[in-house]
Amino acid sequence: MIHFNDYEIDQLLHEDIPYEDLTTAFLKLENKPARIQFTTREDTVLCCMEEARQIFSKRGIQTTLFTPSGEFIEKSVKFLEAEGLAGNLHAVWRVIENIMGYASGIATRTRLMVQKAIQINPDITIATTRKTLPGAKKIILKAVLSGGGSIHRHGLSDTLLIFKNHISFFESSESLISRIAERKRLINGKPLTVEVKTTDEAKIMTKAGADIIQFDHLSASEISSVVSVLKKINPSVKIAAAGGISLENVEEYAGCGAHILVSSWPYYGKPADFTVIIQPIFDIF
Repeated sequence: MIHFNDYEIDQLLHEDIPYEDLTTAFLKLENKPARIQFTTREDTVLCCMEEARQIFSKRGIQTTLFTPSGEFIEKSVKFLEAEGLAGNLHAVWRVIENIMGYASGIATRTRLMVQKAIQINPDITIATTRKTLPGAKKIILKAVLSGGGSIHRHGLSDTLLIFKNHISFFESSESLISRIAERKRLINGKPLTVEVKTTDEAKIMTKAGADIIQFDHLSASEISSVVSVLKKINPSVKIAAAGGISLENVEEYAGCGAHILVSSWPYYGKPADFTVIIQPIFDIF
């Protein structure tokens, strides 16, 4: 599971409290003993719980109830609780609610998509794209993993994926195939994916030695019609489907013969909703 280092945690805090909490200081509440509690308002897959605990620790707050990332929690269940000084609790609660809410929303949507897909094909993989919010990739990737999804590409340095914008530099399919054959021995066993937009392109690239054929914006029925043909060319070739795959059509694509469904759908939606209560206590000091 992905974790955040101290610098990243400090940056999250600095965004919301670069100097001091004027309201808590104005009311002279900083040194009052207090307790904070987080409760779900809806069924939720939790994420960034470890980061919440790190943030508490940064401010000398003791976590008294902790639920790990990836846990599915039903509506109206208390899942996180901590005790410390009111000034410290007020300084961190919105940062924690924001990161947990944003990440848990993505994790929950990922889980919904995975559940629908595996009912049709238990071996299917839901893999999310590089179309992440700038600056939030680490949170997003952790959320997808917490929801049971997979990461299609962490970045340009970990996978080989030939797009149309690469292919446009070659005069013909033959020159691209020649380059692939020339260079494939240098990729140290990494799978080569080629994105195609037609079934004819899929056949050509399968013959050229692509390990994964990624169909872009083809219908599930179009993909289904060519899977057996590609398997005859190369029985070990994997099929990925990308472009417009969402919760509404994931079952259709899961049944088309693809091994991987590539989607950005879990990224877009509302954050998970929590009830957060901070109350004074008189029994911890």
